[in-house]
Amino acid sequence: MTSPDAKSGPAAGPEPQRIEKLGMMSGVYIPVFLSIMSILMFLRFGFILGQVGLLGIVGLLVVAYGIDLLTILSLSAIASNGEVKGGGAYFLISRSLGPEFGGSIGILFFLAQALNTAMNVIGLIDCIRLNVGSAFPQGYWAGYGLQTAALVLCTGLNLLGSATFSKASSALLAILTLSLLSIPLSGMFKKPFHDGAAGVEFTGFSWDTLAANVFPRAGSDEYQGLTTFRQLFGILFPATSGIFAGASMSGKLRDPSKAIPTATLWAMLTTFLIYLLVIFCLAASTTHESLLANANVVLLTNLSAPIILAGECAVTFVSALICMVGSANLLQALGRDGLLPGLSVFGMGAKKNDDPILAILMTHVIAQIALLADLNRIATLISMGYQMTFFVMNLACFLLKIGSAPNFRPGFKLFNWQTALVGSLSSAVAMFFIHETYAAVAVCILVFLFLLIHYLCPPKRWGDVSQNLIYHQVRKYLLRLKPEHIKFWRPHIILLINDPRRQTRLVQFCNSMKKGSLYILGHVIVTENFDSGVDEARLQQQAWTNYISETSRIKAFLQLSMSPSLVWGIRNLILSAGLGGMRPNIAVLGFYNMDDLRKSKPGLPVPQVSSPSASKTRRQARAEEKAPRRRRVDTSSRLLAGVLPTDVIRTEGMMSPTDYMLVLEDLSLKYRLNVAVAHGFDGLETPRRDGPNAKKYIDLWPIQMSAELASHGKNILTTNFDTYTLILQLGHILRSVRDWRRSYTLRVMVFVEYEGEVEEESARVRALLEKLRIEAQVVVSWLAAGHLSTYELIVNGKTDDAETETVVNDALEHEEWWDELQDFRGQSGNPGSSRETPQRAHLLDLAVGRSGVYNPHQESGSDRRRLSVTEVTEMPKRPDIAMLARWGINVGIHTHHLPEDVLHEPRPDDALCTITEYSDSDGEYDLDSDDDAARETPEPHDLAKLPLLTRGRQSTAEGSSVRVGRGQQTKSLSIGTSQPPTYGTLSTAQTLVGNQDGIASQHIPELTETGASPPTQAGEDTQQGTEAFPCLR
Repeated sequence: MTSPDAKSGPAAGPEPQRIEKLGMMSGVYIPVFLSIMSILMFLRFGFILGQVGLLGIVGLLVVAYGIDLLTILSLSAIASNGEVKGGGAYFLISRSLGPEFGGSIGILFFLAQALNTAMNVIGLIDCIRLNVGSAFPQGYWAGYGLQTAALVLCTGLNLLGSATFSKASSALLAILTLSLLSIPLSGMFKKPFHDGAAGVEFTGFSWDTLAANVFPRAGSDEYQGLTTFRQLFGILFPATSGIFAGASMSGKLRDPSKAIPTATLWAMLTTFLIYLLVIFCLAASTTHESLLANANVVLLTNLSAPIILAGECAVTFVSALICMVGSANLLQALGRDGLLPGLSVFGMGAKKNDDPILAILMTHVIAQIALLADLNRIATLISMGYQMTFFVMNLACFLLKIGSAPNFRPGFKLFNWQTALVGSLSSAVAMFFIHETYAAVAVCILVFLFLLIHYLCPPKRWGDVSQNLIYHQVRKYLLRLKPEHIKFWRPHIILLINDPRRQTRLVQFCNSMKKGSLYILGHVIVTENFDSGVDEARLQQQAWTNYISETSRIKAFLQLSMSPSLVWGIRNLILSAGLGGMRPNIAVLGFYNMDDLRKSKPGLPVPQVSSPSASKTRRQARAEEKAPRRRRVDTSSRLLAGVLPTDVIRTEGMMSPTDYMLVLEDLSLKYRLNVAVAHGFDGLETPRRDGPNAKKYIDLWPIQMSAELASHGKNILTTNFDTYTLILQLGHILRSVRDWRRSYTLRVMVFVEYEGEVEEESARVRALLEKLRIEAQVVVSWLAAGHLSTYELIVNGKTDDAETETVVNDALEHEEWWDELQDFRGQSGNPGSSRETPQRAHLLDLAVGRSGVYNPHQESGSDRRRLSVTEVTEMPKRPDIAMLARWGINVGIHTHHLPEDVLHEPRPDDALCTITEYSDSDGEYDLDSDDDAARETPEPHDLAKLPLLTRGRQSTAEGSSVRVGRGQQTKSLSIGTSQPPTYGTLSTAQTLVGNQDGIASQHIPELTETGASPPTQAGEDTQQGTEAFPCLR
């Protein structure tokens, strides 16, 4: 015997010497003819005719042969489209639909043919028992022993080889032909008789007998309408289903592409005519009662009973031989393809003729077990297997045809996709029509085998039709894909990556983030030589493909680009990424590598990332000592522990900081993509499978996510609001992944400045989360809690950490306001000096102007957070956008994302008006209180020295004065027409418009020298009509 590993193909054995091939007649026509000519014709046709009549059995035959014809057309088309090797229907299906479909159907078809072998052996012994009569050994086990002996004889003949089988089949065909000819001759020449003991009445050809047998007996107990047809169709169908016998011999045929279609069609037509002839002879010569009373009526009404007995023995024996050799060849092909572990042993064949010895023995074992069942039950199970095979064969042809595969050019032309579709549907309907329970069980077995092969079978390069069909459908739907509506937005991510080993955790994180969306890995090959770059691109293409599909198992596409520089390579990469309506909308790139920059340019001052505090480091060290040591088993750790296919590719050098910022500008401003800069992912803790994670939360930090909108629904923060809801959406998508949902809880982290704002902000965030239908915990922190050392240092001037002081001083090194504040804090030894009060007030104003410093609450005693040498008699409420709108202040931002009508362009000739005339809904603020306007005149604030804010050149109508430089005198400032101050792309404009009573003034808090916690002055009206609010910085 030869090993399947030595075979030259998946289903072909070695040829140490020339193997004699079979022709069309001996290899296809005779096997198909003998396989279709079932023992059921002799033992069951009379019974079926008696129950449903001549028209009923002819109708069942027409339906069965109609399904056969449609299946033969599909079989012929696939068989004539190329080389056909051993395995028959399995080979054709597996090379068309892939190993999963082919293997599952192949196993079912193998079992059906093995059961067909058992059915023919049972029929053979039944024929002998009916003819021998009382001399036949009685008892169930006696019959089982004779059936076993007949099965052993069939197995022995098949083990002798295909040549012996071919000679035996030819002799048996001659005997069967003689017995078939005797049936119509008996109807014409045998005299009528009546055998009361056997219950048979033979009338010869008679019109009266024929008329009595045309229709079923509706009033009889045997006929139950549709139920009877369903039961009888299940019994009859195996007598017509042997059309794959020739295809099963495909490995031994000289020209299977021509022999299978032609010989199979002729064999089917021949058997159909013979069946019609036999049915007509029985209906015209035997009474209805006789057909129901005795199953062996064909033999009892024949001229020569021994001829019919010989024919019955011949047809059963040859059918058993054909089914056994067909199932063995199929099992051998399954073993050589190695679809499932353990099947490869059946792929071995004999050294001489490559006969499937072990496969024949396995078929014998299955048939031996099936001998324990009843003939009718076996016939129904066989029908399920054949109908399932017919269904998949027609489906394969249908998919090949509609897929418009260029290489599907069958030599057989008598088919189209309509015939294949009708054949597929007919087979499916017939299967459930016969027995819905058996059909459901067969479908479940098919699905189970499909999944088993899918997960256990190694990859096969067979070019199945599913790939062609997927390509056809993807192309069609990509053309139909429209730009995505905002309601169905999903993240389409392109990750710009250089070294997969350094960014493995980021790659896995983005794979979880995409959640069924587009995911592209983009890589740039920097080269000046196109010829060498193409070779490198081919190498990297293969390496990246193996990394994506086999090593990391992520669902991503690869996009490579060649360019002389990284910047232009990334530009080309973004332009060419995606296809049709599937384009990336989020670009992810890693944070600039400061360590590499520091190493490459030691003389360049590179900012250091602050390290955790000593106490935190000690706590982490103690936690690590207590925690048990265990090896991480998450996907990223597994990948990093092994060898990656991309380890052999060339990685590009570091880009300059200028190029990095240029890339960010291009992505955000030119391409208008959402840009995500990833930092710290080398320490990311992804969900692990060996136990709980150390971390429990996915923290989202959306700053000012619930800010109110200004007038007319347009404001600078609307874009920020969308950005913050995008953060929430991405967090929700990440947690919707099963592993992340099991390990982590979503948490939204927001912060305010003072503790009194916590409840309000928490309620607003929860309301937004409820509106967005996102389940998450809300954690609100306040800056003034005293735990943030940088805040304490900047606002209160307190710190015990030299490292924090260094970080803050480095960050604010060139800020004028910070230098002045530091100078002031350094000379605060004489707080009682009245001459320093204006300067101190000015410095406090500068500090208050910074975002997040003003206190909206009236605090007293030890709770007071401000440490200053002056007392502010009235502290303004922290402004928001709605309050700015009511004050007549328009805030806009010039970007490429906002339409022009959002921006407010001030004109020099704007009229002045009062605040109360701005909006009728502002009465609750009472900003134009007469008492406030008459009580004090506002002291102008310095607009020239605000941090990061430069005031544009002003032109005043009635005179103006601006404080310039450090420590200069302050002159009076009359409100007039002015240019708005500008801050980069931010522009602000505040217009106070006067009414007939005069000009409304903004109330400036009165500054009084005092200690850290100033008391409220007696006699002063603290309930003012105007809510004070620091000048806009």
